[in-house]
Amino acid sequence: MASGNEVLPDLTFNTPLVVLGGGFVDEAVLLQLVARGYPVVAADGAAHTAIAAKVPLAAIIGDMDSYVADAALSEETLLVEVTEQATTDFEKCLYKTDAPLYICLGMIGKRFDHSLAALHAAQKYGSEKHLILMDETDVIGVVRGEVSFRLPVGTRVSIYPLSPIQMRQSAGLHYPLDGLTLAQGTLIGTSNCATHEQVKIVPDNGEYSPYLVILPNRYLDSLIEIEMNDVSATSL
Repeated sequence: MASGNEVLPDLTFNTPLVVLGGGFVDEAVLLQLVARGYPVVAADGAAHTAIAAKVPLAAIIGDMDSYVADAALSEETLLVEVTEQATTDFEKCLYKTDAPLYICLGMIGKRFDHSLAALHAAQKYGSEKHLILMDETDVIGVVRGEVSFRLPVGTRVSIYPLSPIQMRQSAGLHYPLDGLTLAQGTLIGTSNCATHEQVKIVPDNGEYSPYLVILPNRYLDSLIEIEMNDVSATSL
């Protein structure tokens, strides 16, 4: 472990934060996000992905069972060791940091069990944190409340409930969500399609349970805009 690295309890960021996991990471996307000035933290051994890409790391967070000391790691990178085994390293990254938005690369894809664990974290923390998950195909926004966004007509749009959620209405979707209760094992909203450039999803009044909006991954910026608009709205 490089000398000079410190162990700190909690980290606060005032910009979107990139969180790296051990699944699929598109290096080009990672470098684009770094070029925007977004800091990066790695969940344990995912640090090696950042080191290989020559991406500076603000911190490595986890139980440190898969990170192998690397001389290339900057002394400015903080090492946050969390030894409890009740949560995944992804969860440790979420509860040991505070940021207006988390863009999570490598948390889904490759291994289905890891993807399920990421969805567990999305449900657990999605009511208090703004999360985006991305793999080689999709970008997933963990949203709550009403959302509105623009997409080209014909774009695939999937809505997936993390817990049962009553929808009041939708606009711009081939299969409307009006009056539907979405719940895994009962009714879901995957493989829908945008019929208008403006898409709106409106849960019932008082519904603030997190749910997923899943788009082709080229629309990452659309989901960043959705999440950041919600951050701005809820901070007023």
